[in-house]
Amino acid sequence: MRRMTALLLAAGLGMAGPGRVHDVTHPRSPDTPLEIKFTPWYCPLCVKQERIEPQERKIRMMRMPVEELAKVLDLDKSWLVIETPHFRILSTLGRANVKFKDVQYARADLLRLKTIFPRLGLGREGATVNAHQRAHLYHIRVERLYSHFAALTDNKKKFLGMGAHYEVYLLDDYAEYSTLADQFLGRGMRMAGIQHHSKELPNFNCFLTSEQQYGRTKGKGDRRFSNWVTHSVAHLLIDGFDNYYRETWGWLEEGLAHYYERKEYTNSNTFCWTEGKPPQDFLKPDWEAVIYNLVRRGKDPSLSQWCEKLTPGELTGAENGLSWSIVKWLVETEPIRFTKLVRKLNDYENKPTAAASIEHAFGVSPGVLHSRWREYVRENYGKK
Repeated sequence: MRRMTALLLAAGLGMAGPGRVHDVTHPRSPDTPLEIKFTPWYCPLCVKQERIEPQERKIRMMRMPVEELAKVLDLDKSWLVIETPHFRILSTLGRANVKFKDVQYARADLLRLKTIFPRLGLGREGATVNAHQRAHLYHIRVERLYSHFAALTDNKKKFLGMGAHYEVYLLDDYAEYSTLADQFLGRGMRMAGIQHHSKELPNFNCFLTSEQQYGRTKGKGDRRFSNWVTHSVAHLLIDGFDNYYRETWGWLEEGLAHYYERKEYTNSNTFCWTEGKPPQDFLKPDWEAVIYNLVRRGKDPSLSQWCEKLTPGELTGAENGLSWSIVKWLVETEPIRFTKLVRKLNDYENKPTAAASIEHAFGVSPGVLHSRWREYVRENYGKK
């Protein structure tokens, strides 16, 4: 099965033509394709349709058999569950149109999806996927994101060191989402999604969302919803790194979430509820132009002033945008030192400040790091 999948994918990428498929590259070696592990997976419907070998497996989500969870939520028979190498996904999403131009990796992801569903029709612009296919499309997307973050941070631990699969609930109806949040997380939310980390053993890290609710506020369509899921799953990964028994500074966590979201698609900006009110300056697609003008006018507050803020909601509008740019700069120019910074988060004995961690990884103070970033912005953003 794995060999056939690899051959089909290679053939699919070849048929797409050189330069036409934008696939993810290794974050530490931009000329090297990233190996993305999205197999093996378990999906009861795939077993029924003979896409994978029959096997006995019980999937648990929210610490109970998923079948019991579906009854508690009063889900109809159309719900789907998939266990991937690093995620458990419960989906009630419907069909969707997915266009190649939607997001950066749409063509490559649809070609991967075709290895699961060989009869999937890819037209000149993309494909229409049914509910089952769409659930597996997100299976591929989140595993691609996981593979990139694991490679970036050189983390080879199972689940990045967390105790269990990451749980992702992609729900169509707001009522399903609200019931799940009320009954299992103890909080109802009017927002489109919740990231939740449970530190009680057996611990787990999960993300809940409602496409219906997200579409009401941010616009409908798989392209926008996909960006939202990417942003939110990035939160899970940085928090799950080495089991999340600590806080992650707001600039690092939110900057990384925006980094992954904007790698996919820059015209659909995502702000989660923890950030507070979306900053008006960064509702436009061209964040680099906004940041360049802030730097040019000396309106960018030094990282030394806000690097210790723990929650994204403490960041100002300008600091939210700067977080993205600083994290992007570090990831793309200093991935090894960036990893050293992230690993220092889990120095529980010394409990370092953000300033101490920056000094540990880069050998300079936050203020000096900010000055170096400003030079990079002036040299690179101003030319665009």
